[in-house]
Amino acid sequence: MQVDIQLIPSSAPAGLLLNRAIVVIDVLRATTVMVQALSQGAVEIIPVATVEEAFEQVKRYPAGTTLLGGERGSRRIEGFDLGNSPREYTAERVGGKRLILTTTNGTKAFHLVSSGKEILVGSFLNMEATAERCVELDMDLLVFPSGDGGGFSLEDTVCGGMLIDRILRRAKKPITLTDASHSARILYQRFENDLVEAFHLSSHGRDLVRLGLGDDLPYCAQIDISRLVPVFSEDVIRISKSA
Repeated sequence: MQVDIQLIPSSAPAGLLLNRAIVVIDVLRATTVMVQALSQGAVEIIPVATVEEAFEQVKRYPAGTTLLGGERGSRRIEGFDLGNSPREYTAERVGGKRLILTTTNGTKAFHLVSSGKEILVGSFLNMEATAERCVELDMDLLVFPSGDGGGFSLEDTVCGGMLIDRILRRAKKPITLTDASHSARILYQRFENDLVEAFHLSSHGRDLVRLGLGDDLPYCAQIDISRLVPVFSEDVIRISKSA
């Protein structure tokens, strides 16, 4: 089993992904929101790339069954029901509802890796469960940080490094790491005792603080509070039947 991490988010050749598991990570904040929402009873999440697509999608469903969530510039989009703070996604708000979600980086990432064999949603919230699932799958793995505006993301790479570390600790078979995976794991080890420090050092984390959304940082840094490992398949994210 080889574990790789794509440090800069970009489309990978479809043939490279066909026989790999993929874990998409956007810890600040899209994949954290996805895990949180499904843990609080949301039925499914449809990630879309654009605001226009979100407004078109919601028209397909009966009134009252579907919520619009997401952000542009880290702020809630005008006309949307929810922003991109996981603290908004409570059982009272999302229980029993479908979510259509669009964010600057995270929702686009799923479509960049849509040819993967099994596409999982990763975050600190469901870290151990995600590592367990990756080991169970026993196939080559690509960790896919969603990045920051097409560039490297410190917080997503730290999260990916933690996942790689957990996989190495759990695996019973030999694991081969690429140079990128070794680097991500070393970066995680630098911050493993204070994940919020990594958030505050990252450009996106600093932006959230500047916008008055700093309370999201410790929320997104919570580890192993969910056992769910959502799966992206046929353009929809749902809880795996094996969860």
